[in-house]
Amino acid sequence: MSLIIIIPSLSVNAGTFETGAQAGYGVIQYNEETESLGPEIDSDADLHTILLGASAEYSFDRPSHIFAAFIADWAVGLEDEEQWEHDDVTVQTNDMSIFGQFYEGRIGFQNNVESFYYSAYLSGGWDGMHFRRKNFVVNDVSLSSDVIVETFSLWKAGGGMSAGYALNQWAVEGRAAYSYYLDGDVRNTDNDGIWFDTNGSRVDLGLDISQQLTERISFSAGAEYTLILLDESEVVPDITDTGRPIITIFPKSRTQILAAVVKLTYGF
Repeated sequence: MSLIIIIPSLSVNAGTFETGAQAGYGVIQYNEETESLGPEIDSDADLHTILLGASAEYSFDRPSHIFAAFIADWAVGLEDEEQWEHDDVTVQTNDMSIFGQFYEGRIGFQNNVESFYYSAYLSGGWDGMHFRRKNFVVNDVSLSSDVIVETFSLWKAGGGMSAGYALNQWAVEGRAAYSYYLDGDVRNTDNDGIWFDTNGSRVDLGLDISQQLTERISFSAGAEYTLILLDESEVVPDITDTGRPIITIFPKSRTQILAAVVKLTYGF
């Protein structure tokens, strides 16, 4: 979902206030896995993905080299097939689409040594992911056309760093960030009235090349990678429509996003 986070360019030569808009295209790979309910169960899906985002950054005159930033990103995983396996045998397929929204605030330090520039920051924010599943086929038998919606609400804290080298109007920059999900909540419309607690981690990596088009405008293009790992929840008891008790669980999950991204930045 992991969505992807697009980290804004942090050049100390920019103005005191900088805004950016970004767009990209790539793939979301999503997987769930558990053995807590008996046989090993796992799912896999690859979805073509459209990415959009916006950012704003303010560099303080005093104290010098300190900046604050806010980043918002959205990911739309286009509908594709998800496959479920029990002990390596496909037992279910369904269509799935994903919508992710990712918000993060940062405060950090930035500086440069001649043409080399760098930054480091602390961050906090919220990630939300919305899964929509339909057209279920179990053991080659089509089930009802009901739509099942699953939502993740994830609060995070972490930090990151970036470093780059500028030459004339060009620059190359690399970035890395880590966040820990302090509090995670998963809800599923198929289990109305209950929710699952989870924690996890997120890693973001990026590399791009940029050009200063004018004194205030720059353009960059590159690649971004995001990995989101969520822990398996505790087993939660539930009751079926017939009154029979069952147990449910949120499996451990892995979301990977790999995309090519372009960004336009304007400095005031």
